Amino acid sequence: MPVPERAKAPLIPEKGYLLDHFGGGMYGVRNASFQSAFLVTSRGVVVIDAPPSLGEKLLHAIAEVTSRPVTHVVYSHAHSDHIGAANLFPGKVQYVAHELTGDLLRRAGDPRRPLPTRTFPGAHHVLNVGGQRLVLDYHGNNHVAGNLFVHAPEHRVLVLVDVLIPRWAPFFRLALSPNVPNYLDTVDVLRRYEFTTLVTGHFGHYGDRESVDEHAEFLRDLRSASAEALRVTDFAEAVRGVDPANTQAQIKVYTGTMVGRTVELMGDKWLSRIGGADVFLPDHASAMLTSLMID
Repeated sequence: MPVPERAKAPLIPEKGYLLDHFGGGMYGVRNASFQSAFLVTSRGVVVIDAPPSLGEKLLHAIAEVTSRPVTHVVYSHAHSDHIGAANLFPGKVQYVAHELTGDLLRRAGDPRRPLPTRTFPGAHHVLNVGGQRLVLDYHGNNHVAGNLFVHAPEHRVLVLVDVLIPRWAPFFRLALSPNVPNYLDTVDVLRRYEFTTLVTGHFGHYGDRESVDEHAEFLRDLRSASAEALRVTDFAEAVRGVDPANTQAQIKVYTGTMVGRTVELMGDKWLSRIGGADVFLPDHASAMLTSLMID
């Protein structure tokens, strides 16, 4: 379906990025596909994520507002599309992450993603640098192990990457979450934070509290449609004609029938409201139905 106007990225200047001031020393950097953020302190600059899509443009953006060096890089999580340019920062830099992210990066062995020099276990860590603070919270696996909520409370900015995309449907199978109940609970976790701006890592728009509400409404509709499809689909009827000895084929046909019904029940409500509402809808329905059946 055509992308709704409200979901289309803003015009990106020739330099390849937009630099946004959130107040105080807090900034965002974005192009049409990715987002990063940084905090200027009296000691230096703390960067949150370094997507290869921005690469050296992130250095240029920081240089627009300060000559202070980058002293810390916070990894929101381990995925290379968000931190695969973390090796570009000159000088001695501390790399900060949850210990689960450190485990994943050691396994990956990717020189573009330097191993964390500072990790923390558990659910909470406060990073104090040059009179500024970032609160790093881990609320469980909602996308990948170690995925952080990075909160700048004095600036009312919250960074949560890959879980939701303002004005767009989620990516793939509910953002590839291995734990759908935890993914759904993330909406309530987000609402507990005080923020005005939500940096989500992807595409051309930052979020706000209304973005969280819209995401929650989409998930409620998806869960309701999936539950109804599960209720009305008879297994024996769905798999009639499928080799009874082929259990995997039966499960595939049964699930596919329910996915089709979920898509039909979702209707066209979201197609003109958010981008990509049709693109991954069967994937989302499959993830939701699987969770309803086994979680």
